[in-house]
Amino acid sequence: MSEYQTWLAEWFSAQAPDVSLAPQDNFFDIGAIDSFGVIELIEAAEDAFDIRFSNDDFQDRRFSSIAGLAEILSEKKSDAVSV
Repeated sequence: MSEYQTWLAEWFSAQAPDVSLAPQDNFFDIGAIDSFGVIELIEAAEDAFDIRFSNDDFQDRRFSSIAGLAEILSEKKSDAVSV
């Protein structure tokens, strides 16, 4: 599990302790997060990893699971380092 997956799993565990969420599960479909929770998740991830999401990131189909969001975070961090 990547550092991003670990961080996301811990974040979801703290926010929705009664929900069992595997890395590939769609966290919207399972009900692990609502629209307000998405805002909290975005702010927490941006602060934790010193990145900024773009509107395109929110449209990315991967922005629905821990594994997918971890990939986006990894790409954002790589882009930030190479700039």
